[in-house]
Order: sequence, then structure tokens, then C-alpha cells
Amino acid sequence: MSAAPARQAGGGRVGTLLREAPVLLFITACSLLVRAWWMDNPVVDHDEQFYSYVAKAMLGGQVPYVDIWDRKPLGLFLLYAAAHALLGQAAWAYLVMANLFAIIGAWLAYRIAALLADRRTGWVAALLYILAMTGFGCRGAQSELLFAPLCLGMMYLAMVRPGSFGAMLLAMLLGGLAIQIKYTAAPFCAVFALFVLIEDFGRTRALLPVLGRAGLYALAGLAPTLAVAGWYAAIGHFDDFVFANFISIFERPTSVGRFHPKTLTVIAPFLLMIASGVWAWFRLGQTYPRRASLLVVVMTAGALASIYLPSNVLAYYYAFLAPFAVLLAVPFYDLRVRSGWFGAAVLVAALAIIGNFPANIAGGRADAAQFHALVDRINAGGERRTLYVFSGPTATYTATGTNPDTLYPFPFHSAEYFEHGALGQPQEEIVADFLARRPMFVLTRSDYNLYAGSYTWPAVLAEMRAHYTEAGRYLILGDSLILWQRRPDAS
Repeated sequence: MSAAPARQAGGGRVGTLLREAPVLLFITACSLLVRAWWMDNPVVDHDEQFYSYVAKAMLGGQVPYVDIWDRKPLGLFLLYAAAHALLGQAAWAYLVMANLFAIIGAWLAYRIAALLADRRTGWVAALLYILAMTGFGCRGAQSELLFAPLCLGMMYLAMVRPGSFGAMLLAMLLGGLAIQIKYTAAPFCAVFALFVLIEDFGRTRALLPVLGRAGLYALAGLAPTLAVAGWYAAIGHFDDFVFANFISIFERPTSVGRFHPKTLTVIAPFLLMIASGVWAWFRLGQTYPRRASLLVVVMTAGALASIYLPSNVLAYYYAFLAPFAVLLAVPFYDLRVRSGWFGAAVLVAALAIIGNFPANIAGGRADAAQFHALVDRINAGGERRTLYVFSGPTATYTATGTNPDTLYPFPFHSAEYFEHGALGQPQEEIVADFLARRPMFVLTRSDYNLYAGSYTWPAVLAEMRAHYTEAGRYLILGDSLILWQRRPDAS
């Protein structure tokens, strides 16, 4: 809103960058302080290990959905592939990328909070963003951490360039890129487009131009996905793309559901942050820009629509709510009033405590140590070692050089009952193919109760009891795992 005068007074873009340098340094320092503890950890979480595995396979010439299967958008794998291409094969390549996205997201939270209140308040918002995202499932490179900055960028453009057709086209393109990181961003983009179109109609009162804009917004938002679909059609694998991206997810049975009994426990910190902001808004009497505030409220609803789009909502999905809880809480930590300093201290301390960073850092170190011990034990099997990870870290394949050479290397696809009938190939056939190779090592959970309802675990257990012996136990990411080694006398 004040960009033009600032450019004239401050020397253009150079002046703007100089003014932003202190806050960017602050955000970078905070991000490193909070996140650097996991930067060399190959087992921060299950999903990103697999995304990394797919990315490395892509760099080796394999095609997602054709040679290696998952249902995540291609854009997510391209980000990981870019990280590995630029920074090498180690886990820190994609973890450095994730830290960059965390910094961008925090900077956008700062900018939006500065528009709502002032720049000092924006500094607090940036710190809260980093603490909230890291503490709620995004210590590594989860997809929520990667597409949230794109969604915040859409909001920021709408705030600083109201009514600008070009800016809104750019915003919808950002939304399209977010969709290519995770398809659940689509409802957020739809709510955003509806907000913008209602404003457009309110300004013009002309339906046809608004409908024309709606079509162009939709085209900009769908452009990345249409480009990917077109590429798969060109190489003759359009059906594989459609099944993996748009059909398979609806063939999964409901397991967790949208409202797990622990849902309120998980999102309670965010609800309390939002409640504190609403209370301060009405209680303290501070004024805020009406349109910008309304946009934050509306897009919070859009974020919730995105979170609840899948039939199974996992706990880390709620990380996407974190930026909006931070922004809705601005009146509580608004540093323009004296009480805001107290509110800022309370929220920073609360998120630091809830994040339980000392325990999680120690847990991450223990996970990494156990993982390296597991890798060493498998490597002791010699050059002819082979491996089947029925449950456990996908990174074990890469770390031990044991390529599973299969369309379905992700352990969850083999073991979990909610994937039954949703893979394009029966789980029983996938597991039978693995076992038929008589791998030297097989990795499973030790708690058989965790396989309740699994269609494939009985066959794996029977094979382990008949031909394998226990070679070690490991605790990684909360899973107690057994490494089985095939007996030399096994037929």
C-alpha cells in the first residue's frame, strides 16, 4: 500500500531490500535455532523419506506413477528432485530446501501482520510461525510447510494489490503451484477465488466481465496441473497419471476419519490462539484494516476446507492451520499497545513449551542413531544383501544400497489395510512378489497389534516364522521394529 513512496524515498528495490534485511536475518536466525537440530537427520518423518526416494529415482530416469508409484502431485517430487540435484543425495539437501520455505513463510506472515498492525508485531508473527509450523508436524519437509508460503503469498497479493487483475492472476498461479504440492490446497484456492470475484462484482456490478475473470482465474490455477497432465498424455501414460492423482484416493477406505477423538487435543493450541485474538479484538479496542482482517478470516475457513477435504485427516494436516492461527491472534500480541508485549511473551513461551523442543531434539538424535545402527547391521550382510521394508524407514533402501526394484517401494502401501484395493494392484500380489525374491533381510514392526486389519501381515508373519530369525530390534520414529534375517538353511 505504501510501496511506491517507499521506492522513491529509499532508493527503489535496493532500499526495500535493505529495510527488509534485519527482519530476514532475524527470521533466518530463528529458523536455524529452531530447526537446525534435524538438518542432518535422515529419518525426520516417514513421508519425506519416500518423497526423497522418488526424487532420486526421477533423477535416475524413472517416471512417477509409471515406474514408481504414489498419489502425491508431481510438483512435490520435483521440489525434492531439485534439492537433490543442487545439493546432493544426503537428507540435508531437502531439509535445507524445507528451511528456505520456512523462512519464506515466516517472512510472509511478518508482512501480513505488519499490514494488520505494524512491523514490530510482524516480527512476533514471524517467530510464532516458525515455532508453530515446526512444533506441529513440520520439523522436516512435510508438504504443509512447502505449500503454506504459496497460500500466504496469495493473501499478501490480495492485500497489497486489491482489484489488480494481473496480481490476482499471479495469485491464482501460486495457488496452482500449491495444488501441485498437495491437492488439498484446491479448496483454499477456490475460497480465495470466490472472495476476489465477489469483490470484483461489487466494484463493477457487471456479470459478464466477472465471469470472464473467473474463467481466467480458473485457467491460471489449473495451469500447472494441466501442464503435468499434458506431459503424461504426450508420453502415453495419461491413464496412470489420472488413476494415481485423482482416482486412487477415493478407493481408500475410511480409517481415521475427519474427526478423530483426539482432534480437539491436537488443535487446542490453535483454537486458543484464535480465541485470544478474538478476545483482544473486542476487549482492547484496537482498530485493524477491515478488508485485510476479513480476508484472513475468510481464508482461515478456506484452510479448514482444505484440511478436511480428505476422508482421513491425519494430525500433521493441521499444520496448515498454524499460519492462520498466528494471524488471527495478532490483536493479542499487537505491540502497538502495552498489553501486546505480554501477549507476545505468552504465545512464544506457550508454543515453545507445547513444541517440547528439548525432548523432540533428543528423540530425533536417538532416531538417527538407531537408524544408523540398523543400516550398519544390514550392511554387514555383505555385497549380496537384499532388503524388504514391510514397515519402517524407506530411507533404509538408499542408505544400504538395496534397491527394491518395484513399483511400490513405500512400506505403507504393502502393510496398511486402508491401502487395500487403492493401489491399482492387489496388496497381496505386491507382498508376494517381495517375498518370492527371498530377501536376506525383512523389516517389520514388533507390535503385531499395529497390523490390525492388515490383509498382508499374516503372510509376512508366516514367512518370517518359517524362514527367518530375528537379527535386531530398533526404535525409530516411535515404531518398535524387528529386523529379520533369512536363515542359511531356509529353502
